[in-house]
Amino acid sequence: MRRIAVGVVSSLALMTACLTVEGQDPKAKAPAKTVQPAPKGPTLATTVPAKDPAADQTAAPGQQSPAEVAIRLTGETYVKAFNQANSKAVAEHYTPDAEFIDDRGAALQGRTAIEESLKAFFAENPEPKLELKIDSIRFVGPGVAIEDGLTLVSSKKTPEPISTRYTAVHMKLAGKWQVASVRDTAIKSPRQHRAQLRQLDWMLGEWVHEGSDAVVVFNCEPVDNGNFLLRTFTVQIAGQQTMSGSQRIGWDAQVGKFKAWIFDSDGGHSDGYWHRDGDSWVLKSSGVTADGQTASNTSIYQTVNPHTMTFQSVDHEVAGVELPDSVPVKIVRHPPKPE
Repeated sequence: MRRIAVGVVSSLALMTACLTVEGQDPKAKAPAKTVQPAPKGPTLATTVPAKDPAADQTAAPGQQSPAEVAIRLTGETYVKAFNQANSKAVAEHYTPDAEFIDDRGAALQGRTAIEESLKAFFAENPEPKLELKIDSIRFVGPGVAIEDGLTLVSSKKTPEPISTRYTAVHMKLAGKWQVASVRDTAIKSPRQHRAQLRQLDWMLGEWVHEGSDAVVVFNCEPVDNGNFLLRTFTVQIAGQQTMSGSQRIGWDAQVGKFKAWIFDSDGGHSDGYWHRDGDSWVLKSSGVTADGQTASNTSIYQTVNPHTMTFQSVDHEVAGVELPDSVPVKIVRHPPKPE
């Protein structure tokens, strides 16, 4: 879940949780006195001592206590449920009034809110994958544990894992260990820009569309130490260049998406965000034409094979007037020139 939308939910993925552990509820009453009859002579009443609620939190040197083992095992069930995109099963690891605070300070309150955020995250990020690395689990009182660690979250949409540190507070309620509070902390480095841009390697190279009345040439290459992609384009009609322009694409670390800035030779400009939709990549942009009119557009790139794709422009508006969708056109990658 990345945010309450992208961030919170992404961060939600970055937490561990704990469910059931066998043992006494810290709030349970001590066992009543029991009487054991002797085969002969007077009856002798013996008192069975109450179990120390913190007994399962102690361990011999170099070993894990039963409570720590239980917390780690239920952390595994959390990861399994997350990787199955089962928002309900993940949310059950939290107390009903659990609090979650993401790395930007946005808060979710309660199990229901957490489950809804997870649903949104899984809907936007197919095939999620969570890896959990627990640094430490320490007990600060009977039935209370604090866990620190690191999570790495990826998906089909974002294959490069995003790392986040977390601190989780676990409580044992009604015989179950559950997460009562979680706070995420962003890892400022390493930066993800170049790694994220590898998802757009399909753009690299020179591409051409040859229509009956126009030729459009695209060229894409990494710039600025690989932190951006620069796409240039030219439009030729009847052998004469009528327009050119550029599109700069970079990873927006604040929102976790690819952002594009587009400029054309007539003076128009726009910007927007890319997102993946199955085998297609979609760019939704808005801006201003050279004449000062508002404009918006959705561009769809569909992969046919490693050297062929189709392009279509839909939802195109200028000054509030809707224009017809274009038909899909084929764009072919030129082979690299021999050295």
